[in-house]
Amino acid sequence: MFKAEMQKAFTLVMLTAPLACLLLSGCINPAMFKKGAYAIDDWETWTGWNDAYGSHEVTPDGLYYRLTQLQDDTRDTSSDGYSPGLILSREITGLKWRADLQAYFKIPPGPTKRFSCGVWLGDESTRPSLGSAAVLKLLAQRRNGPRPEDDAFIIFHIPAGEAIKIPKDAKTLRFERNGDFFTVSYSLSEKEFKPVLRLQAPAAVNIKAQKFFISGRADGDPQGAYARFTSLKINSRETLR
Repeated sequence: MFKAEMQKAFTLVMLTAPLACLLLSGCINPAMFKKGAYAIDDWETWTGWNDAYGSHEVTPDGLYYRLTQLQDDTRDTSSDGYSPGLILSREITGLKWRADLQAYFKIPPGPTKRFSCGVWLGDESTRPSLGSAAVLKLLAQRRNGPRPEDDAFIIFHIPAGEAIKIPKDAKTLRFERNGDFFTVSYSLSEKEFKPVLRLQAPAAVNIKAQKFFISGRADGDPQGAYARFTSLKINSRETLR
């Protein structure tokens, strides 16, 4: 009896000792073992120019994206004082899908600032910026600027899309695809969704890549502006945890 218990204790020590060493050395983050912890391990990171424009951080309460002065998500090279900023993206596959996003935005008034998120459809090796070549871009932008009317939440598509305003307190954004039809909706309650954009894009059938992306722009000092993303469900599967 005593011998058996000693053997069990020895085995437990041998199994747990390496894990304890890894924790103490910092090789393993204890947050990795926390149920519900946020993570973006399977996302792509398209760094900003010289890795100096835009930043992100995964914390216990969500994925934070922060702006840097003079970053611009319409550019892929530096020009006119602006530089390409950080883009985070995640692959979406198939001809039928639904992506539900929940986010909170802090955007003080002042120089123009905006956060962009949505779906980019184009070549798999192309940086998914707002200015890069693509068959279609479905966009939601939360923005603010020096004028009261600049404080807005808009939905549109590129190319040739007209901006549609939605409530600034929209809780969930929904992007959907069914064949070559695309829809963008929003919800104030997570229960009822209101469609605001629907279009057909036959050319999208032959695209090589579909990416959900996050990016932004700041014309001046971002004044602590950030976006906090708490959920991105693709076909009802959480991708941020």
